[in-house]
Amino acid sequence: MLKLGVYKREQFFANPPETWLSYLYYRLSKSRVSLCLLEPGKWPAEAAVFERLMPLVRLSNGVYRTTFRRRFRNLDPVVNGVLAKRFSSSDTVVIQDWAASACLTSAEWAESLFPLFPRMQFEASDLILFLIAARDKQSGEVFVAEQDGRPVQYVRPPFVIRMDPAEPWLLFVNRIGYLWARSRWRKARRLWPLPNAWLEHPHCEDSLERKGYEVRKLSLIHPSALALARTDARFSISRHSIFERATAPCHVIRSMNILNRAYFSEQQLAQAARSVIQSLHSGGIWIVGRTTSEDPPVHDVTIFGKKTSGGLEAIEHIGSGSEIDSIALMADQGSNRLR
Repeated sequence: MLKLGVYKREQFFANPPETWLSYLYYRLSKSRVSLCLLEPGKWPAEAAVFERLMPLVRLSNGVYRTTFRRRFRNLDPVVNGVLAKRFSSSDTVVIQDWAASACLTSAEWAESLFPLFPRMQFEASDLILFLIAARDKQSGEVFVAEQDGRPVQYVRPPFVIRMDPAEPWLLFVNRIGYLWARSRWRKARRLWPLPNAWLEHPHCEDSLERKGYEVRKLSLIHPSALALARTDARFSISRHSIFERATAPCHVIRSMNILNRAYFSEQQLAQAARSVIQSLHSGGIWIVGRTTSEDPPVHDVTIFGKKTSGGLEAIEHIGSGSEIDSIALMADQGSNRLR
């Protein structure tokens, strides 16, 4: 048993062919898609292709990146109403959307907020904003890796080989391909560490030439969010971990679909909550929760306010509220508070 791979545009869009031989190739290939198709400029309908490809992106932590338009269409108006009561339209409100994944929901939220707070500053962030594609200029083989050098995929047509998780022995040919890729990875791994000056600019499309490889970024940011960041100075995208405080205090933080008990321990959730508290101005707002149903959208969310004492108070619940309410309300104990 084996799997081949989709590594060309025409394969990615192809309908099931009618001839049996072509159909067999189609069946053996469709579940292995090269992430090199994320390379900028490859697609005329860039946003639509990005949305179709993104659910296939699995990171080393096991997280898949799902993105689609208007995911928070019935959540944003409720949150915006709370913010409109808390802040004046003349205020320079600083808003951050943490763990924003592809940043599409961030861009949509920001655009709904611009009429309410024309002077606001909005920053969307995530820990992983792009992948790295390293192409051996001699052999043509490509490794797709995370920024820190963890390999995700090996592409050598007609094969697209999974690196993390490893190909199973049940797919014997793919497993042999994986073992071959792992041996080849020892050479490619020497590319790291990559230059910080290049890594710090997630929107830069310039490639690097290093040790016989061409190195490029494969953006995980939705094209609509990138376009907004390029055309409106009020909206920006940056790299940030939910376990770290913001570089400067802000008025609003949203962290949706990340701080869940299924993902993190209570200690980790408390650490993230303390990072939020330490990042908020007194009187600031934290929106936290998760989506329990996509169609129709259902969200269990708590909106917290930061008290002058440094702790949090729940000011509104949406649905059943956040599952980490008790952790959040205790998280100020021992934190380094911003007042």
